[in-house]
Amino acid sequence: MAHESLTTRTDAKLRYARLHITELRECQEAGRGHDFERAHQEAFFAQLFGAYAALFQELNEDLACSLKPESISLGQLRNAMKAKGPVSPKLTELYNLEQAPTTWLAQAKTMRDHVTHVAGIPLVFYQGGPNHGTASFRHPQTLTELPGDYWNHLELWVNEMESLVARMRK
Repeated sequence: MAHESLTTRTDAKLRYARLHITELRECQEAGRGHDFERAHQEAFFAQLFGAYAALFQELNEDLACSLKPESISLGQLRNAMKAKGPVSPKLTELYNLEQAPTTWLAQAKTMRDHVTHVAGIPLVFYQGGPNHGTASFRHPQTLTELPGDYWNHLELWVNEMESLVARMRK
């Protein structure tokens, strides 16, 4: 198990991501699409992937990769493991999650990359009809809509990240 300070940091990032979801749900009386909402959406992705990066710090210690904290990435961890012998199944799982475009991690990463490097999160806003008042994510590359209110995806992604962290800690 990684040093307590590393696990504490990962757990904090997950709590911060959840805090953004809570604040997003509470701000809906002001409508949809305003700066407060968009800022919290973007901050959610920073915290979610901050937890993912913090998990790499834990794995670096647990797998005895001996990488410097500022240079840790999934690729660097895999390279360090290859130099020592077989690559850990944990790293293989992470690699597969990132590479398969339909996984929760790949979808969330695509959104995070878009919002960080390209533009705001593409959304579909519903006025009238059965989905009135909801807003859905639109995949930034395929432009297909991710059905349901975007909150559902944020909650799914943070739940999946928590589950992933728990599996990697075993």
